[in-house]
Amino acid sequence: MPHTILLAEPRGFCAGVVRAIDVLDQVLDREEGPVYAFHEIVHNRYVVDRFRERGAVFVDSVSEIPEGSRVVFSAHGVSPLVVQEALDRRLKVIDATCPLVTKVHLETKKAAKDGYDVLIVGHEGHDEVEGTKGEAPDRTRVVDRPKDVQALGTLTRPIFVVTQTTLSVDDTRETIDAIRARYPDAQIRNDICYATTNRQAAVKEIAQRAGLVIVVE
Repeated sequence: MPHTILLAEPRGFCAGVVRAIDVLDQVLDREEGPVYAFHEIVHNRYVVDRFRERGAVFVDSVSEIPEGSRVVFSAHGVSPLVVQEALDRRLKVIDATCPLVTKVHLETKKAAKDGYDVLIVGHEGHDEVEGTKGEAPDRTRVVDRPKDVQALGTLTRPIFVVTQTTLSVDDTRETIDAIRARYPDAQIRNDICYATTNRQAAVKEIAQRAGLVIVVE
């Protein structure tokens, strides 16, 4: 018997990732290589490999980029330290950071300036989290799961909470609940982006109608 294929809607890349891909695409069209990108422009092997074939060079450290070269920052954003390193090497920077990620950076920077300790709900080591943490490294801690909240020591300053934009809505809710239970006065921002939220809702809906759900990444 033939199978029915159901396609989730919405699906595919979010607007921030599409924007970053378009930026690198246009730079490669108009400039002779090599063109450098700080971190992979998107977590998709096919897209990254296609850009490599066109002359893009993906690096994990600014020190790998020759002075004066063109560099594109990925949608995940970078820390102020990386920005300064790029300036020190006289790199020609194009910043393709997602605007919603930039919003989280600004929230974190302002909260630290206003005297808060900042908790980032997210995955330690993720490019986006590393960039956000860099806005106030001495005031910021990363928590991923409820048990991470319980492991925190005594925090004497008021607490401000931001989130990685690309998290599981349900898992994040559990971690936020744990923060609220331990720190009732915490100022909490849920920064999971609309594209992530909508796509998770679409998967939940389609899962009720399908015998198998396949996620293509």
